[in-house]
Amino acid sequence: MDDEKLKQILQSRTAQPDENARKEAINLALAEYDATAAQRNKITPNIFQGSPFWARLTGRSNKQRREPMNKKLVYGGMATAMVVVMASAVSMQTMPRLGDSTATQEIAGEAVPELNVADAAKPPAAAPADEEALERWRRVQADSRASKSDLEIFQGLTRNLSKEGSVESLAESSAPSTARTEAKRMMAPPASMAGAAPAEMAVIMPHPPLDDVSPYYQDEGRDKFEDVKVNAVKQVSAEPVSTFSIDTDTASYSVARRMINNGALPPADAVRVEEMVNYFDYDYALPEDKAHPFKPVVTVMDSPWGNGRKLMHVAIKGYDIEQSVQPRSNLVFLIDVSGSMNSPDKLPLLKSSMKMLLGTLKADDTVAIVTYAGNAGTVIEPTKVSERAKIEAAIDNLTPGGGTAGAAGIEQAYKLAETSFDKDGVNRVILATDGDFNIGASSPDALKDMIENKRKSGVFLSVLGFGLGNLNDHMMQTLAQNGNGTAAYIDTLNEARKVLVDEASSTLFPIAKDVKIQVEFNPATVAEYRLIGYETRALAREDFNNDAIDAGEVGAGHAVTAIYEITPVGGPVLVDASRYAAKPEATKIEDASNFGDEYAFLKLRYKLPNEDVSKLMTTPVTKANETASPSTDVEWAVAVAGYAQLLKGGQYMAGFGYDDILTLAQEAKGADADGYRAEFINLVKLTQTLAK
Repeated sequence: MDDEKLKQILQSRTAQPDENARKEAINLALAEYDATAAQRNKITPNIFQGSPFWARLTGRSNKQRREPMNKKLVYGGMATAMVVVMASAVSMQTMPRLGDSTATQEIAGEAVPELNVADAAKPPAAAPADEEALERWRRVQADSRASKSDLEIFQGLTRNLSKEGSVESLAESSAPSTARTEAKRMMAPPASMAGAAPAEMAVIMPHPPLDDVSPYYQDEGRDKFEDVKVNAVKQVSAEPVSTFSIDTDTASYSVARRMINNGALPPADAVRVEEMVNYFDYDYALPEDKAHPFKPVVTVMDSPWGNGRKLMHVAIKGYDIEQSVQPRSNLVFLIDVSGSMNSPDKLPLLKSSMKMLLGTLKADDTVAIVTYAGNAGTVIEPTKVSERAKIEAAIDNLTPGGGTAGAAGIEQAYKLAETSFDKDGVNRVILATDGDFNIGASSPDALKDMIENKRKSGVFLSVLGFGLGNLNDHMMQTLAQNGNGTAAYIDTLNEARKVLVDEASSTLFPIAKDVKIQVEFNPATVAEYRLIGYETRALAREDFNNDAIDAGEVGAGHAVTAIYEITPVGGPVLVDASRYAAKPEATKIEDASNFGDEYAFLKLRYKLPNEDVSKLMTTPVTKANETASPSTDVEWAVAVAGYAQLLKGGQYMAGFGYDDILTLAQEAKGADADGYRAEFINLVKLTQTLAK
């Protein structure tokens, strides 16, 4: 076949090359790539010897490596390999006629068996060169700097078919024998079609899939978590007041779970103790009066890991809203469709999750969809859920590609939410992303300023994270905390069901916002204290009474837990008393009958969702709150808090290990109707194995 005939064949076809042909192109191109590298290595061995894979691609040493997309690469053999496969995918892979299934062809003296219909679904036997190429490609996809760029290199080569050579060039080249043989096989039509005109070769036979080659975007090592120091032990005599914003996010637990199930311990910064504790549901006492959306309940117990210390467990349970009286929802789905979302655990899972959420909404609720990639765009204007088929069709049509103009998407989503604002309903933007903003405002501080301005409109913002490898957890937390919303991470359909179906009320319907807790410890009874978790939610003492300071929100029916570790006066203190400060026992107690048995005084401030002035609740924490037999819910929360502290390094755990966590958790497991506590116990066992 000469070049002129090949050109005629290519021009006569309109079908696009299928996915299997593209995969085979990658395989053949890498095989040819190895031959080129090996030849160069004979000439200049010092360039490649000891260099990692990407240094080999660029022909540079470790110190000189850089992104291959920033440098023009000229590999003639690689380009011609692409010509072979693309040409064959368009015109040469034809369905053999019945009766010719056992035919063979002689190509340049080599017998090549022809695939028949029955064998079409069977993968071809891998030759050594193919196995090596596949292994090379797997390493490409595992490299966080290379995978996307490499795909783009190959895709770019396929767009230059007419410029880089002909089909025959590979068959006569110095490429590995497997590549030459495959090229010759693809050049020739089946025996039954010999001499046929291109128009007769109308049926394209798909090549058997190469399952080891994944077309999806994969990245590793670029996850971003905020670097926060663990709360330190505070002396009551020096700093008696602790203030923080409550948190109902759960993302940290599911992120850590996925990493551990993938065989790696999460980095310490990925672990937020309060989010792991609050991942679970608790049967705390409900408020008696809906005018007061929750009531704090405090339990004091001995610390299982701090001999001579105690734990002060603060529990809050919000009242639930019956479905019949739930307010109308005005929701805008802000969906990341950038190139980094092209992975089964990202955009496809996101689509299924959004459909699950649709199933929880009422017919007169409205939904709009905004997407962002290279720029932002409205996919569907606010639409009644009664037109669910229309909304789902819009979701199904989402495809990934482009950069990540997240800031522009947020602007557009808020604009839509404000145009359909319901003053008596719930107005919320739900951002679904892997957190990778790289166009427009992208720093946490810039995004924080934007969201702080947007929340004044009365539109709340929730964030759903997907995928790993380039998860920007820090950005997600910034958006959720400053948008009067929550952050969750979805790694499976089961997690989507938990967040968006089982916990839909707490996810969508806030019963209180700007909820702050302030605890003042009694220096006559408590020497030291330490707040376990909530490092990113700390507030200044004066922020408690300042209604202009933003804080967390509580959703309908949601439980919130906070735990302090305290050291009673006379106990084993970690911080020596000041030489010159007044001794705690010398502190004047004006009315011992009122304050002598108090450990602390708890204050809680909150605003109702449509109000701007906070309300105050107070309760003393006395020795009457102390118990030797805490509830299973309290013990479970303590077990999870202990586990999270071990993941963060366990600097205050005093030898309390995973075996102790397992014993505590197994005793406090309870009914566990949904199996989440059993899953946690198994997670502790996996962590114990990984930590050895």
